Amino acid sequence: MPKTPLNMLLLLSVMLLSFPSSASTPGCQGGDCISEQQLYLSWALGYGQRSNPLHGGKRLHLVVLPEIYYYSKYWFFDNGRLGSSIALSQDTQLSIIGQFNQEKGYFQQWFSGNLLQFEANTLLVPEFSTAFDRQAPFEIAVSQVNKRPTAYDVGLQLDTEAHGLLWQFAYWTDVSGQHHGQYASAGVRRGWQSQYGRWQLSAHLHWKSAQLIDTYYGLTALEVPPGQEYQGRDSWQAELRLNWNKPLTERLSVLLFLRYLQLDNAMTASPLVRTDNVTTWFGGVSYRFY
Repeated sequence: MPKTPLNMLLLLSVMLLSFPSSASTPGCQGGDCISEQQLYLSWALGYGQRSNPLHGGKRLHLVVLPEIYYYSKYWFFDNGRLGSSIALSQDTQLSIIGQFNQEKGYFQQWFSGNLLQFEANTLLVPEFSTAFDRQAPFEIAVSQVNKRPTAYDVGLQLDTEAHGLLWQFAYWTDVSGQHHGQYASAGVRRGWQSQYGRWQLSAHLHWKSAQLIDTYYGLTALEVPPGQEYQGRDSWQAELRLNWNKPLTERLSVLLFLRYLQLDNAMTASPLVRTDNVTTWFGGVSYRFY
């Protein structure tokens, strides 16, 4: 049966709800809570990879990963995101956030989004071999197309807790005039703690506008022969994430994370795209400096 974003989300929803409520960790717990006006800086040393779905695109080798965030009374910086939040209630928070668009990372390895692999305000195995190689009339490599732009997006994000689950809804738009598009996401997350460490399982459904997809994965008459152009369209992509860490001391911990992003045919129909998924994994030791 073909994989669809809806099927993946339904499967994970069952998995999330199957955990006993006593094992969940709503909000933050103990050392996971963030202190206002306190700098957090840690470095993780280990090994991992992020696959690249593009023809000629290089997989990203992950060896040293920083995690950095700072929350003040009025603003915050959290792993590449700069923003400000307001509490709507005890369990709900609304934020305005700016960040660099992450699509550029598939075209250029030395991109800030490739370095900051940890998720905002979370922790951050092996790569799946289930990638589906496209059978297209022709293929275009990254080196054969024009340079893709670096865009900066600003959006609104709503975080709320209900029934032991953390829900997140976000909507972003390009403010740099590079892709002129928008994207949105809806996600659900659940954390729990056992004798083996802290766990976190989450699912996200992403929507990306036709303008965004066309900017990065579309092909113009200047890049391909006549009749082989590709114009992007709206894309729906589902993502699963699993994070684990186990503190060894107050500052030292071991960690592991895995992410799986399923691409739809709005992406895979592009001659630039080689596979229908992106996998990211990393395992190592993290040391907290602040």
